[in-house]
Amino acid sequence: MADRFLCNFYGLVKEKKGVKKVGKYEIGRTIGEGTFAKVKFAKNTETGEAVVVKVLAKSTILKHKMVDQV
Repeated sequence: MADRFLCNFYGLVKEKKGVKKVGKYEIGRTIGEGTFAKVKFAKNTETGEAVVVKVLAKSTILKHKMVDQV
């Protein structure tokens, strides 16, 4: 899990009592998973808007030299 990141411009993933936060988003359950990424529900804590985010496996992308495609 340490190699996973979410949109670096939002900052580091922060956990508080089991709730993962990235910037102003609370990250929820996984709704899909592939070779290089997971898709998760998220909620904007300021507006309440529901969104989805893609969590990329950084080490896998680097290992397969796919940085230009991300």
